[in-house]
Amino acid sequence: MSTRRLVVSLLRRRFANRSFNAQKAITLFALGTLFISMLAYYLGALGSWQQGQAQALAQLKTRIALDSSHIGLAYPLLEVPADVELTQAYIEKLNTHLQAQDYPLQLQQIGTTTINSAAAPKHLLLQRPGAGELSIGYSLMPMPLHHGLSVLPLLLSILAALFIWPWFKAMEVKLQVLAEKPEIRVEKKSLLLDLADKSIRYGEHGMRVTLANKPLCFYLALLEFAIEHPTVTLNQNKDVPAELLDLAHKYFSRLIELGHTIRKRPNFSNSLEKTLSEIRAALDEAFTEDGEQKDPYFPPKAHGEGSRSRVHHYGLSITDPSAFEVIGK
Repeated sequence: MSTRRLVVSLLRRRFANRSFNAQKAITLFALGTLFISMLAYYLGALGSWQQGQAQALAQLKTRIALDSSHIGLAYPLLEVPADVELTQAYIEKLNTHLQAQDYPLQLQQIGTTTINSAAAPKHLLLQRPGAGELSIGYSLMPMPLHHGLSVLPLLLSILAALFIWPWFKAMEVKLQVLAEKPEIRVEKKSLLLDLADKSIRYGEHGMRVTLANKPLCFYLALLEFAIEHPTVTLNQNKDVPAELLDLAHKYFSRLIELGHTIRKRPNFSNSLEKTLSEIRAALDEAFTEDGEQKDPYFPPKAHGEGSRSRVHHYGLSITDPSAFEVIGK
């Protein structure tokens, strides 16, 4: 099975019970974009408003410092009394100037004594060389709600929705097509041994390879022996276990019943290496396209000292009965 078919199968299972509605998705996307854009715009406007307050306060301090000598303020050291009317007129004039410049700040009081007034929640002290400290009371204007609103976030969300809409629509169509297609089943392959035509193949659609009676029966016995006796070592310098021979004879009897042969039972202990070589050759053909799956089914070849090595084990490493299936058993 190709990687592409496997991925498509996994995607189908992932979204089998789910649907994707492009209309709902684009609506949620537009609302989310609008909310984020409005929040970003509001925070930007608030930062700009606070920057304007800081600039207004700096202007206020500079202006009062320059005008402090002629705005009717008292000079205690010189015993000069305060001119309240002149000071109030100056406050009104300065507030008019601040309002004309759209500064979010209002001057409330100016005096030589500490200011504690609800009308002036903010205050600062300004040093006057030779004349003592000057107390300034002022209030900061909160940013109006409409100042943080704009049509720009709405336009941005509409443009973003128009841009992303084709992608959402294409996704909806693809998922619908994927859901309507028949599910691609990933075949779980196993080795199939068909006694009817004396063939082996890996998977339902694998290449059929025929075997002679003796190697076919002996290989069937090897497979069944590996499941029933997983810990028994099959060494060529020792006699073939009686259990293995019994299994081989059983399958040969089945071939006789199917009409494949009327010959007497072969001696499965003789020419063992030739029998194993015929089995390996057939397996090489059957696993041409699935070579990486062959090892558990393949009788190991001898290494080092040759086929009669004391460490050579020609048994199979199969432990799962579902790894092979005998047809016509």
